[in-house]
Amino acid sequence: MAMMARTPDPFKPPPERTFTKGEVNRAGKLVCEYFYGPPRKDGAPFDGYDPKDLVDAMYAITWWKQLHARPLSQVAASLRYHVLKEEGEVNGRIDVAQRLKKRDTIIDKLHRFENMKLTQMHDIGGVRATLPSLACVSAVSRRLRKTWTISKTRDYITRPKTSGYRAIHHDVVRGGVVIEVQLRTIRQHAWANQVEDDGRRLGTGYKFGFGADEIHDYYRIVGDAFHLLDRGEELPEALLKDLRSAYAKIQPILRPDDSRSQK
Repeated sequence: MAMMARTPDPFKPPPERTFTKGEVNRAGKLVCEYFYGPPRKDGAPFDGYDPKDLVDAMYAITWWKQLHARPLSQVAASLRYHVLKEEGEVNGRIDVAQRLKKRDTIIDKLHRFENMKLTQMHDIGGVRATLPSLACVSAVSRRLRKTWTISKTRDYITRPKTSGYRAIHHDVVRGGVVIEVQLRTIRQHAWANQVEDDGRRLGTGYKFGFGADEIHDYYRIVGDAFHLLDRGEELPEALLKDLRSAYAKIQPILRPDDSRSQK
């Protein structure tokens, strides 16, 4: 199969170009204002903006993102090592994945968190381990805390987000930047993927709290159910009843094909 040529990034800065953190933060603010600010007069694309300033700002954002690439690979390799150390103790499938946040996603997050500076964004580089059990998540987390310098930990298993999201997040400083490490069970990963897939399919940011309350109630109940199953517990009848009721409410929105098939 022939390889498709990769389209060059028009905003990739020249190799010799560098930026200060202040310049990076100002770049993030400028580009966010440009894309999410009020409509410009007469639809003029650069009304009130200097195109050169905007290009330089995009250079700065791309440059800051690229700084995370090597530390990201280093953290991912180290995480794989520590995860494999636990593989002999806990049977099951273990996956480790890494990603750099897309530039458009970075700008969108700056828009959603108005007071955030770009250099303070902790998840531009992210590594995720999907582990077979809560015991394995805890074991890998303990190992990382003993061997890594972790600047911050967010335990969303002990204290889940109001959305129902569960995982352990560790912020690791490497090469002067922060890399976020996520540890999830397979069920926690499936829950997060479903929320993202539903949002992408229907064009609604369910992951960010947008959409009908009934949908988020359903996600929370599913998250509770998955957590009990991860703990090896049976689902109480009251929870199953709530789950059936919540699913019936969201079917016309999230699963319209299922609704039609039951008529």
